[in-house]
Amino acid sequence: MEAQICRGRLERCLADVLSTLASVALRLSGDWDGWLPLASRTCAHLVIVTLTVAAIGLASIDWPASAAPAPPGANPGSDAAGDLLLAASSAFGSGGPQTGLTAGGMVVQETEPHTIIPDRPRLSIVTYTVQVADTVETIADLFAIEPETVMWANPAVEDAPDLLRIGQEVTILPLNGAYHQVRASDTLESIANRYQVEPEAIRDCVYNSLEAPDYTIEEGAWLVVPGGEKPYVPRYVTSYTGPVPEGARGSGDLDWPVLGAITQGYWYGHRAIDIGAAKGSAVLAADGGFVSFAGWTDVGYGNIVVINHAHDGLVTYYAHLSMIYVSEGQAVERGDVIGAVGSTGWSTGPHLHFEVRRYGVQQNPRAYLP
Repeated sequence: MEAQICRGRLERCLADVLSTLASVALRLSGDWDGWLPLASRTCAHLVIVTLTVAAIGLASIDWPASAAPAPPGANPGSDAAGDLLLAASSAFGSGGPQTGLTAGGMVVQETEPHTIIPDRPRLSIVTYTVQVADTVETIADLFAIEPETVMWANPAVEDAPDLLRIGQEVTILPLNGAYHQVRASDTLESIANRYQVEPEAIRDCVYNSLEAPDYTIEEGAWLVVPGGEKPYVPRYVTSYTGPVPEGARGSGDLDWPVLGAITQGYWYGHRAIDIGAAKGSAVLAADGGFVSFAGWTDVGYGNIVVINHAHDGLVTYYAHLSMIYVSEGQAVERGDVIGAVGSTGWSTGPHLHFEVRRYGVQQNPRAYLP
């Protein structure tokens, strides 16, 4: 009520000012030729200043919305617009339009730029064709499954997780687990034991279409094993057995071996990080130590250098090299160039496969790098 009275007074005051300015202009019109230029400019300036002040004053006032009659059943003294808003929000539910009240009681629509699309389970096994820059991790993210599931559903990927080729087709399961091809000696119990699940998990899986009461499995058929896991088998290379060079010992603090972006991270089937870089880029020793292996391997690493840091059981692997610049038994210091980035062995493109092992157990390199 007080705000409306204030608004009326301000409007009457503005009208009086404009009327006075008009009267002054008429009185000055007696000497029209002499006063006209000065009066017109003065009045124009005064009108502009007055209107500006009035507009600022009006904008600073929070005008209340007209109160609507309270709906039947509303609490006396309650905000009718607020009650209606709460009722509308309840009717829409949590997924309905988002609204709110301004300080003046106005109902406004809040901006919601994102459309929520519910996740729906895939109802069948599908095939995906590998694209440029794909890794097991990116494919798994695309289908909202674990990277291990992609690996355990595709023997070729399991043998060489680093080696994906453009155009290669991979089987994608509708849930996390493994994909098993039945052999002549297999039973539901033996398959379940191999993947560490209960036989009922395989028997009751709708994707297997096994019929009661016998649930017969046929040789050559593929079975989805929900939640199934397979043991991880690390790859090893021959270690240097000669004398350790004098003073060849690291500090335990590792530096990045090459400058580049991580193209594949550390996960169950890839216990290393891949650092993408141009072929021929210098690969540096992450810490001091001695070279325990340098050369070609037949287990997927291609050209590899292994450095024993002689500190707290730490050993680092530098794989898929195009060139090797050190030899077994050689002492190295942190930052020494030991090789060049390449794509040898089971590798899709130029990158450095970098592993950290402590007492023979593979570690996440990110835990040791700055």
